[in-house]
Amino acid sequence: MITNFKKVLDLQAWRQVAPTPNAHAAGAGIAGDLRNDISRNPFVYQLVSATVLNRYNMIQKAWQALTSPGLGGTFGAGAGCVFVPSHALTGLTGAGCTSSSIVTNTAMTAVGVNMLANRGGSGDYGFKVRIEGVSAGGSGKTEERWIVGNTGGVNPTLLLDAPLSFTPQANDHFEILSGRLFMLSASTLAATIFRSLEVATNVLANKVNTNLPAAISTDFSAVALDEQYVPYDRIPGEGFVVDTNNSYDAGSVKKCLIATAKGASSLTGQATGGDAAVLANEYRNFQIRIVEDTATPTAVGQRMIIASHTGGASPVYTLGSAWAVQPSVGAKFVIEYPNLLLLWSTATAVTYTYNYGPATVNNGTNSIAADAWHVTYFGNRGGNMGAGCTSFSGHGIEPDAAKNARHSFIHSFRGGATTTLDILDIAGGTAGAWANAVVYDGTLPSFNVGTTGKYAPVDNEGKFGYINVYVASAVNQLFRYDCKNRVLSPITPTDWIQSGTAATGDRLACMTAVDGSQRHTVLLLIAHLSTITQELVVEV
Repeated sequence: MITNFKKVLDLQAWRQVAPTPNAHAAGAGIAGDLRNDISRNPFVYQLVSATVLNRYNMIQKAWQALTSPGLGGTFGAGAGCVFVPSHALTGLTGAGCTSSSIVTNTAMTAVGVNMLANRGGSGDYGFKVRIEGVSAGGSGKTEERWIVGNTGGVNPTLLLDAPLSFTPQANDHFEILSGRLFMLSASTLAATIFRSLEVATNVLANKVNTNLPAAISTDFSAVALDEQYVPYDRIPGEGFVVDTNNSYDAGSVKKCLIATAKGASSLTGQATGGDAAVLANEYRNFQIRIVEDTATPTAVGQRMIIASHTGGASPVYTLGSAWAVQPSVGAKFVIEYPNLLLLWSTATAVTYTYNYGPATVNNGTNSIAADAWHVTYFGNRGGNMGAGCTSFSGHGIEPDAAKNARHSFIHSFRGGATTTLDILDIAGGTAGAWANAVVYDGTLPSFNVGTTGKYAPVDNEGKFGYINVYVASAVNQLFRYDCKNRVLSPITPTDWIQSGTAATGDRLACMTAVDGSQRHTVLLLIAHLSTITQELVVEV
């Protein structure tokens, strides 16, 4: 890993890597895992057509064809894909667990022996599994470990890299943090137009398309609000607000908050430290997750949407619905994204919101069942999205002292041959609040057909999203947008000339490269209408 890069003196340079098995075409998408640590999936996925899906190993620098995604509709403009880390494989534990082995008691697609002990990267790590001691008489703890072995079959026993601090009981909860790729085709809605691929067991599944446009078109721009996505200096599972003196999970010592009071549909935070300095409603529409409650174990794992909250010392979080089990005073909790997918599509102003979590989300006014879309959960932007629309969450930043930049801001360039930037504040009201056509520094050619962009969660303190703008017969033009300070600036371009009629679709992905304490962003870019592929190690 490069650690002695000298700004101004040294040259950032793109490097040629293996070409894609299939050329970029209209509607093609590319997506990867935006977790900021080694738990991220090492593959970038290329959705080429309704029947072609490839993946690129960012560690081994090689492509591999996967099974057909089997998408319906007519593939083209409006199609795309997005990766989410959470809620892929979940279930209950069975009898016979030990502190170092987990007996699963919820049937999954049969896995091979030790198949879950290698994610396909360097072979050093398997998938991570989260164990929640939620059974009656359980531990009331949440801990995560790496899978280093497993038996075969539909109910495998998982062997862990290090012992848990407790012995799981029957009917505790497990989640394999493998992730899923969501894929959307185009044209008239069909039963198979929206599907997911669970990457640990390679299972394809149809997902609900009700409330999507009757015919998908124009372009695809999506943001995953996933609970695993955290600021650049946090561990996935810590959320957005922490107290350095409070922690859970003896295996990795994740920071958290402490509840000082509770109600039927509320929770109160800390009088000092931690969340004692939050602004009123700063984290409205985020989720609270109970991560430890040794007094009331069955409260652990509950995820509740924050409908509103007070600011300052001992903030009171009013929830969108009542607790199923009230947590105890002294329970440990985190504040996270709510496991929702935001989509802009089909030349409309609508924010299409999909719940990929395990249960209904409810903010007190609107609710979305699991595996369902909603068209008014968040409000409409000030103008229709267009081809070249690209969006970033900015979850990796740390807000400035004045909170002018916040974790709740979603930055979305409108596309449609404009340079217009709209910002959705998901905490700005019950249905969020849009700031439309906001002022930012820097210009570029219009965000038009063929523009593609992705957010990078770690480099430069999580501030940047990267954008490739298509301009025919010109050198590939690369820019980066500072999500914290609203500045657009150029970065090192590739050396190829873009050619051909402009075609929609994502061609840019990013991955966090981890080498001990060093982390860098690596960008992967596929040439327009081509198989040429290059990488850039972003130096800060």
